[in-house]
Amino acid sequence: MTGPGLPPAGRLRGLLPAALLSAILFAAWAWYFAVYRVDDAYIVYRYAENLAAGRGFVFNAGERVEGVSCFLWTLLLAVAARCGLPLPRVAPLLSFAAGLAVLLLLPGTIARARGRPRPDGWDLCAAALVGAHPGFAYWSVGALETMPYTLLVLLALRTSLGAGPGRVGAGSAVFAGLAMWIRPEAPLLAAGLAADRGLAAGRRWARDAASWAAIAAAVFAPLLLFRVLYFGDWLPNTYYAKTGFGLLESARIGAIYVARFFCSVVPSFGAENMPLALLGCAAVAALVVFGVAKPGLRGAGLLVAALVAAAVVEGGDWMVLHRFLVPALPMLALLAAAAAGEWTAERGSSPESPGEGDPAPRGPRGAALAVAVGLASLLLASFVAAGVRERDGARGLAVNEEGYREAHHAVARFLRDRARPGDVVALMDIGIIGYESGLRVLDISGLTNPEIARAPGGFLAKSYPPEAILDREPRFLVLVDGFPIDTRIALDRRFLASYRLVFERNHRFNWVPPESYTLHVFEKIEEPAGDRGSDVAPGAP
Repeated sequence: MTGPGLPPAGRLRGLLPAALLSAILFAAWAWYFAVYRVDDAYIVYRYAENLAAGRGFVFNAGERVEGVSCFLWTLLLAVAARCGLPLPRVAPLLSFAAGLAVLLLLPGTIARARGRPRPDGWDLCAAALVGAHPGFAYWSVGALETMPYTLLVLLALRTSLGAGPGRVGAGSAVFAGLAMWIRPEAPLLAAGLAADRGLAAGRRWARDAASWAAIAAAVFAPLLLFRVLYFGDWLPNTYYAKTGFGLLESARIGAIYVARFFCSVVPSFGAENMPLALLGCAAVAALVVFGVAKPGLRGAGLLVAALVAAAVVEGGDWMVLHRFLVPALPMLALLAAAAAGEWTAERGSSPESPGEGDPAPRGPRGAALAVAVGLASLLLASFVAAGVRERDGARGLAVNEEGYREAHHAVARFLRDRARPGDVVALMDIGIIGYESGLRVLDISGLTNPEIARAPGGFLAKSYPPEAILDREPRFLVLVDGFPIDTRIALDRRFLASYRLVFERNHRFNWVPPESYTLHVFEKIEEPAGDRGSDVAPGAP
């Protein structure tokens, strides 16, 4: 999108058309991915709409359970809902605005980290590559908190760089504190920035680091107090629901998650294998080591390390395109731009483009530029190819969104039309079905159920007796083959005697090769099945 050199200051206005064109291209690329919304986005919508309607920060009215991990993002969406705006349409626009803000702020942040008054070509090129990464583009319209969180982390780093040595960097601490309102692993990132501020202070490192941390903690404290008083816990319920595998097993799953991300930051063209993961790991590790050794880059290096560590400890995430590690992309771009600029400078490269009529660079300078431009072009081609594969592949985003329409949205309509006031549905995929059906939900995965969340076992593998669900006597149960608790319920004698199958849809009906993720809707038997045979949905078994 731009060459590796920056025109002289007098021609900076010439960059505006290029910047506008880049923003248009990014918007088109991001909206190319806007064909799919993960189920969890609808969980946040339901919390936000309940809050806007005066029912409180709840998923089910009267049940104070923090079943989301993005408190601040939910508050923002509640404001939109209060204004009467449709959240499924507004949330992607808001997350896109945050993603675009990241890209607009990134070149200046990189320049500041490199000790330059304004961006050069390396900085602009690095930002363009971030925007081209499929993970960044998708999560810019993904409707969850990923991009607002990335923006807050970038602002924390940017203001920290602007504070300079000898100053606490209160603005940076405020942004870090706000990041803790939006993601539970943000304190680990804040610790990295606090360490960076302390090291920048020299002899006063302990005092400055403690002062910075105190400001961030003060910003976070109101949420912590509210959480204890309103929900009765120090942590969101999602923490308990998504843990339980044990540290070693979570680390193993998290390492696989991180390895897939490493494949995405090298020219892989969408492929994922061990050699690519090792190459990506080596590249990321080299950039982190390079950054940590330099004062201006140390904060970015520590943030990347903290994000990778958090993803490993948390056991990764089931969602597409590296959601937990997308905030690392701007930091990696910062480090890469600095490394490229330093590498070419050592070979006699000028930070400015040659003037009109100047000969093309030759020798070490020309070779360095050619290698850098070639690598950037290869990465750009890889990102585009991987993005097309992720969006339009045999199991890509478009295919899975069609599966949601075939299964989850259809089940939601069926339940909404069939249910009576006060009915309860028990299921695992509570987002779309809970949001669109409007029924009270009994979450068998534990996201909105504290007792189930604290049961032994990891996420979607909690070990508890079927009676924990059946004793609540939900009118409807939606079960999926292959999940442990769904299977235990489906084989329970009490369930078999009390429920009948009335509707089913396969979310993966269009996968190539074929695969099943079938939502089986069961209804509690209230009278002999023969008397209600005509009441079964058309096409149901």
